[in-house]
Amino acid sequence: MIANDGKPLQLNVVAQRANVGVGTVYRHFPNPEALTEALASDQLASLIEKVHAAPRTLPGLRGFLRCVLALLVRDGTFASALIDPVTDEMKKQRHRLLNGLRTLIAGTVAAEPLAFPALAPSEILLLLCGVGFGIRHAPDRNDPAFLDRYLKALLDGILPRHIA
Repeated sequence: MIANDGKPLQLNVVAQRANVGVGTVYRHFPNPEALTEALASDQLASLIEKVHAAPRTLPGLRGFLRCVLALLVRDGTFASALIDPVTDEMKKQRHRLLNGLRTLIAGTVAAEPLAFPALAPSEILLLLCGVGFGIRHAPDRNDPAFLDRYLKALLDGILPRHIA
């Protein structure tokens, strides 16, 4: 693995491992962030598909947020590409994801009027990134129930207590 725990990719290491010159890497990726975003692009596209396919219900919202959190736990570098994109393409993809999440939340609220999140979609993603970071560094991170416990705590915080 070239990236580790959200640390920036080193383009010279990428070139060395790919057995190409550093100039070749820089021609395709002007900075480490552009490479990180290129690697994250397919994952973000998959999340966009999932947010649009998710049922507009509380279980659908919970399932989608769990999917995002699981990805953030597996791939620490994905968070930086998701939260602070530098390339125009990644900014467009992030915008599509946020619009999809906004639609999912609106549908959930319409189906279950008591489910009103106190945060904007971008703020929910920030919280998920923080929770993902915490899980990746927790001593009991391999506990299969750990992710769901943290997701429940997050949902308890952003949704009324009696329905999360």
